[in-house]
Amino acid sequence: MDHPIPDVPVTVTILVVSVAVVLTVWVPVIMYRAAIRHGRSTRESLRLAGALVAVFVVWFGLSAGFTQVEALRDGRDRQPWLVYLFFAFFALIVIGPIAVARWSPLDELLADRRTLAELNIAQTARWLGCVFLVLEVGRQLPGFFSYPAGFGDIAVGLTACVAVIALIWSTSASIPIAWSVFGLLDFVVAVGTAFLATQALALVHTDPRTSVFTQWPMVLVPAYMVPISIILHITTIRVLLANRRSGRDEHASVATSA
Repeated sequence: MDHPIPDVPVTVTILVVSVAVVLTVWVPVIMYRAAIRHGRSTRESLRLAGALVAVFVVWFGLSAGFTQVEALRDGRDRQPWLVYLFFAFFALIVIGPIAVARWSPLDELLADRRTLAELNIAQTARWLGCVFLVLEVGRQLPGFFSYPAGFGDIAVGLTACVAVIALIWSTSASIPIAWSVFGLLDFVVAVGTAFLATQALALVHTDPRTSVFTQWPMVLVPAYMVPISIILHITTIRVLLANRRSGRDEHASVATSA
């Protein structure tokens, strides 16, 4: 027998949707500012920002539309759609950083540490993990998921400020890279516990289950916000490692010339 999924409080709905909308706008605006800062024309900068807005709006729409298909509800005798949902967007997590690296107008801007810092300011919104704790109190999420995922997200959100400051005021890549790895590990724990506690998989018995993530607005977390955050983490690590290698090669070249 399937357990009914309780409605999410209105305040939580407003909070989750607001953060998702801000994230949708934040990245294009930051990339527009970065393009202008690097001497690109207003028209070219707007074209870049517009392309990013289009991608994010379509992505947001697909994530929201997922909840309109009743057959995708999580249940004991149903397919584990929460798992399938994440693996569908896992393709975006893999393809996203590759697409960013291949999109030269975008990748050139990301080589600037200031641009990376401004983008990662959005990661402070990981304090949204406190919503998991609120839903646990309301018996809408199990503590098995809520405690590690909620406190982990809050920790990542708070320490994001340290990573942003390091990107702006320091030339070292160690702090932002270590923080990005920490953020990725937090997602491993959160996603893993969410999967294990679904009604369809039922690998770990919890009451309630994590079925609320197949419903609006919580579906935006695994389908939209988590993949975007992961792409930001991976891109940050890739760019900083590339900059470090470039700096070493340049230093070696100067030393050889001397």
